[in-house]
Amino acid sequence: IMKNLLLFILLMIGTFSNAQEQIVPLETKGWSEENMYYKDLDNELLPFVGTWKGTFQGKIFEITFSRIKYHLTLDNFSMDRIIGKYKMSDSNGNILYSTYNLIDNKAKVKSLGFMNYKTKLRLLFLDKCIEGDILIHFTNVEKTQMYWKYITNQTIVTDDSNCAPYNEMPRGEFILNKQ
Repeated sequence: IMKNLLLFILLMIGTFSNAQEQIVPLETKGWSEENMYYKDLDNELLPFVGTWKGTFQGKIFEITFSRIKYHLTLDNFSMDRIIGKYKMSDSNGNILYSTYNLIDNKAKVKSLGFMNYKTKLRLLFLDKCIEGDILIHFTNVEKTQMYWKYITNQTIVTDDSNCAPYNEMPRGEFILNKQ
């Protein structure tokens, strides 16, 4: 009985120690390992967090960025990411579409990582039928204005009810102001 109890305790200690998450800086390069957590230790993502508004083709685009701990189940590791939930309104304030009702891990806008020495953040816009890259960076030292550029090589789908509306993400470039 004592031998089985000792074996059980050692097995539990081994399982517990293997399951513990190892925290590493977000900018760590190399292959991701199981139970690693790529954490924003230097708070480099925090200046992006908040609500931003801008005008695009006479419409008002608003996006709220949040920093979340995002778990990648397939690879079994976690990382801090920026996610974006957004809405587009007409000039009278009528909401044309909104993703604010989506849960965090279903947000259509997610950060992929920094470009150009942490001055530009690359985001991915991903929906069922279309995807694209969003590049954002601050245009002033106070970090209250942000340049936005959305690029996709895919054709906008307008006739498939499972894909509509795909004209929702503003294609092009404009300035957002922190609210």
